[in-house]
Amino acid sequence: MKNASTRSTLLAASLAAAVIAAGGDALAQAAFPPPPPKVSPAAGVVDMHVHSHPDVFGRNLDDIDVAQIAKSRGMRGFVLKNHVAETASRAALAMKVVPGIEVFGGIVLNKAVGGINPDAVEWMHRTFGGRGKVVWLPTFESDKHVKTFGKPDAVGLVVAPKGQVTPEMEAILKIIARENLVLGTGHIHPEEIMAVVKRARELGVKSILVNHALTTVPGLSMAQAKEVAGMGAMIEVCFLQFQAGPNAPLPFLTHWTQINAKHVAQLVKEMGAGSVLISSDLGQSGNMVHPDGLEAAVGAMKKEGISDADIDTMMRKNPAKLLGLAG
Repeated sequence: MKNASTRSTLLAASLAAAVIAAGGDALAQAAFPPPPPKVSPAAGVVDMHVHSHPDVFGRNLDDIDVAQIAKSRGMRGFVLKNHVAETASRAALAMKVVPGIEVFGGIVLNKAVGGINPDAVEWMHRTFGGRGKVVWLPTFESDKHVKTFGKPDAVGLVVAPKGQVTPEMEAILKIIARENLVLGTGHIHPEEIMAVVKRARELGVKSILVNHALTTVPGLSMAQAKEVAGMGAMIEVCFLQFQAGPNAPLPFLTHWTQINAKHVAQLVKEMGAGSVLISSDLGQSGNMVHPDGLEAAVGAMKKEGISDADIDTMMRKNPAKLLGLAG
């Protein structure tokens, strides 16, 4: 009986070893995804460009989902963006439900909030919780956007016709300066961006982000990007742009020009990492979740030879600086 028991024990041990070995082989197989990293490359990142439900466009997560998954990956925080409604109130609620992560919101100056409307900005930043931080200029209703993706003779919202900011835009810039908010340039014409950034700096605006600057909208040239960075603005590159182009996985992205990690490397070389910011711009139905995109962006940038220090600057230090976060 003793020998039988010993043989049984040895057989069980052999089977266990075989299972462990098979598992190790499975982890090493190219046909399977790699194991998750012990520490997410998105840890400590602040994503300045997050879309989520509730929304009028298809989204893959709601605000609470985003907060939960971002916290689980160790992200420091994110900014909720909605094209038709303020998100300061939503950010405050998300932080209450998911403590331990920084959530900010703001307002996009499309027609739903009255367009270039100083009153809308005033009420947004006063919203309970103090999470309203970003003022984006018009996006899908800007003159640049409707002329690019609609009809050439379409007319959209403008903020600086002929290089001169409108009185309403001037009033908004003064509010942004007074309250130390972040100016996001949205989807306006490159010439308007140059004029608005110049006037914003003259009025004391400290934090300016040129949204997805190099892609189709707004479509800045590298020379224009360098010029506006020289005025103190940061140039945003979104991971969503890495996915764009004629072979894009989602149909709407085929209408946009791909701007990828190679372009980021060029921006770093041309103006330094301190003037570049990487965000996700994710949240679309059928797309990956925000931390996955940020992790993929890190991997792509490393393949282009961008250093860990520069990645840290573009994804952690720069957004923290814009939002006034310590450290």
